[in-house]
Amino acid sequence: MNKALVIFNPTAGLASKLDVRKLVETKLNDLQYKSITLLLDFDFEKNIAALDLSDIKIVVAVGGDGTVKVAAREIISRHISAPLAIIPFGSANVLASTMKIPTTPIEALSVLDHFEVEKIDVGRLNKERYFLVGFSLGYVSSVIIDTENSLKSRYGSVGYVLRLFWNKIKIPRIKFRIETQNHVFWVKGNSLIIFNAFNFYGFQPRKEISIADGIFNLYVVTNKTFFSMLEAALGVLFYVNPPKHIFALDNKYFKIKIRRKKFLKSAQIDGDRIKVSNVIEIEVLPRALGVVVKGKAV
Repeated sequence: MNKALVIFNPTAGLASKLDVRKLVETKLNDLQYKSITLLLDFDFEKNIAALDLSDIKIVVAVGGDGTVKVAAREIISRHISAPLAIIPFGSANVLASTMKIPTTPIEALSVLDHFEVEKIDVGRLNKERYFLVGFSLGYVSSVIIDTENSLKSRYGSVGYVLRLFWNKIKIPRIKFRIETQNHVFWVKGNSLIIFNAFNFYGFQPRKEISIADGIFNLYVVTNKTFFSMLEAALGVLFYVNPPKHIFALDNKYFKIKIRRKKFLKSAQIDGDRIKVSNVIEIEVLPRALGVVVKGKAV
């Protein structure tokens, strides 16, 4: 039998009565795969480091965007010649929505019956961390990483909106130094966001953000108050070039410098808090990951 590596996050997702782990392992067994299941818990790094993954034929991530990011890291850093199958079980599931992967476990598992592999871009931060959805720093990032698990479990992505309403009306700003291959920009704002994928429960920006074009889309949010934050968000949703409170830049490489240590504590990739230095380099790895998607009808 072919081997399948399953990375399962038991704490991800909305409350559910489904035994998702059993569903996944049963489906893989029916498809003639022998499952090796690892829980994404305190011992995960030790357990996966001990495994020989050279003969893995498919990697299955069961969880949210953070779980998918961990699975992608293993595939890329350990040079595994296998595609990644996503079984969405998180609070937002942005990557799955972007790639039109069904967002219920049973429907997502049915994709394995007849699938194709789609190559997508991967982000690399400071040569050591990988991400698929995006990176953010500042106010918006603090909302994402400080939203309590209880809110996310009960309300899903709406929990992030509730957290926004509980934050301060006045929003602090700093200067970002943004460097590309050819230019340097100084921008004062409260948040810096880099997107690789963008689809939050059907909400997509007016500007096309492709997950396989070798380009990242950077936004600096420059508003001063919460109410103008709403105006900035609407600008992204309804304008290719937002008229207010947004500085936008597209490139395959960014070097970002900031000096305020408080902002360094509010950085995240794919929903997970990370520690960063005051110099952040982000680059695109073009079409570096193969993702399982529904096969075309014959």
